Amino acid sequence: MANLLKKAASGLMERMLTPAQVVSVRAWQPSTLHEIVIHTPTVAMEKWESIKRFKCQVETLTYRDYTPAEWDVDTRQCTFYIETGHAGAGSRWARQLKAGDTILLGLAHAAPLPEKPGKILCLGDASALGHFLSLRQLTNREHYPMQGCVLLTDDYAFPASWQYPEFEFKVKSHGNGQAELEPWLQTQSLQVYTSIYIAGNIPLVQGLRKKLKTMPDVHAKIYALGFWS
Repeated sequence: MANLLKKAASGLMERMLTPAQVVSVRAWQPSTLHEIVIHTPTVAMEKWESIKRFKCQVETLTYRDYTPAEWDVDTRQCTFYIETGHAGAGSRWARQLKAGDTILLGLAHAAPLPEKPGKILCLGDASALGHFLSLRQLTNREHYPMQGCVLLTDDYAFPASWQYPEFEFKVKSHGNGQAELEPWLQTQSLQVYTSIYIAGNIPLVQGLRKKLKTMPDVHAKIYALGFWS
């Protein structure tokens, strides 16, 4: 009975999703970060005023949410960055995708933009790349200057097209990464930030949020979003 209900729910979900085509897939060396460009002709990207997420069918009865990091309204294409160095349905799905494949996806979630202009600080792991780069595309650098530190699983060879000077990238050596981000925080003038975005694995997000709440120089509004544990 439970399986029948699950299949029925999956069928309903599939009817709510729309097909999109994979335009290109590139694995960043050492091949554990995949850059996936998707053509989504029915998505009204020009209306986006918040950080969007797509729910993607990665296996039968299995779905994962991914944030488009970059998008082009004219071509209706968007880009996902997905770390694939761990076991899981999403990683398996991303590793086997190739140009020309059809996938099912639909808008699933939105996160708010800053309530007021001012400098933005971004802190998180590689699963937050899309979140932070989406925030970057949706805000104007003149009114929302941005700085951030992102922990990566591997020392990736960034392509020449990767031009995001606002972000500093560090390789995570152990744990959830909080022990590596906290010393970096100590070097920053935290009082200058109006908004702080924390995203990534849930223990990291919870730990950093708790730490920031105890720091007297932090006057920013904190936006925290955990993706996985």
